[in-house]
Amino acid sequence: MRQRPALPAPPEGGWGSAPPWTLGHENAGLVAALGDHTSRFAVGDAVIATGIRSCGSCRYCVRGHDNLCGMATGGRGAGIDGGFAQYVIVPERELVRLTTLAPREAAPLADAGHTSYGAVAHVLDRLTPDATALVIGAGGVGSYAVQYLKLLTAAQVVVAEVSAPRRAYVTELGADAAIESGPSTVEAVRDLTGGRGADAVIDFVGNAASIQTALESAAPLARIALVGVGDADVRLSWAKAPAIGAEVSWRMGATIGQLEEVVSIAERGLLRIDNEYFAFDQIEHAMELLGAGELTGRAVIEPGRTTTA
Repeated sequence: MRQRPALPAPPEGGWGSAPPWTLGHENAGLVAALGDHTSRFAVGDAVIATGIRSCGSCRYCVRGHDNLCGMATGGRGAGIDGGFAQYVIVPERELVRLTTLAPREAAPLADAGHTSYGAVAHVLDRLTPDATALVIGAGGVGSYAVQYLKLLTAAQVVVAEVSAPRRAYVTELGADAAIESGPSTVEAVRDLTGGRGADAVIDFVGNAASIQTALESAAPLARIALVGVGDADVRLSWAKAPAIGAEVSWRMGATIGQLEEVVSIAERGLLRIDNEYFAFDQIEHAMELLGAGELTGRAVIEPGRTTTA
């Protein structure tokens, strides 16, 4: 009997609610049925769902920060039922219409494409044409960030990544430099920036080493976005890590409005979407490939398809 892939443990309270719940955290599909008082969609419409929940009426939601809603801890497939099922229930306000993208193609935009966009938007005002952005971790989320940085800025984009194939991949996506992530990362970033450091840093790894690298690589007045979910302590050193004037924030997904923007970018053909598709009875195989680091794009499970059908 094969051992089932283990569910990684998040920081305490990170799931929002204890299992059991259905996995599957990036969801897109066709509207199968409508609840009472719904008006924006019809049966058969293609839609994508936000990865996290929000109430729509709290102080954060009404100010356009629905990703900071008290309901946002965890999300679909990571705290409430997700998309590894034939149907998933989603409030109408948390859906965005798809027009030209097929749901199977768009699904990873619900988190990988969405969270990365929110992180880039957060640091955007630091990225003048003579600035440098550092992306730490070029997996499924970080690789989208590289694309947004190249689309939305003229800044130099540097990627720190442990995997040589991933470094080659982000170079294809337009990264100006892809360096090996490790003890020499900070020195390499300084070399690429004339000693100043990066004006914006986005950490998609979230362990102790990557966070320390993010802090030590930042220039004065830099903005540092910590996105990766880890349970690491942060060590601050006055005026050194981070530099004077630098800002540090933890990021949680992105807003519903930003998902609409992501879909718009993708449907205009400006975003490279690399997916690998698996039938519903291939979930464990997909998880094994993910755990072994053998996926280039995002793994998309299709609940309506089996290899025996």
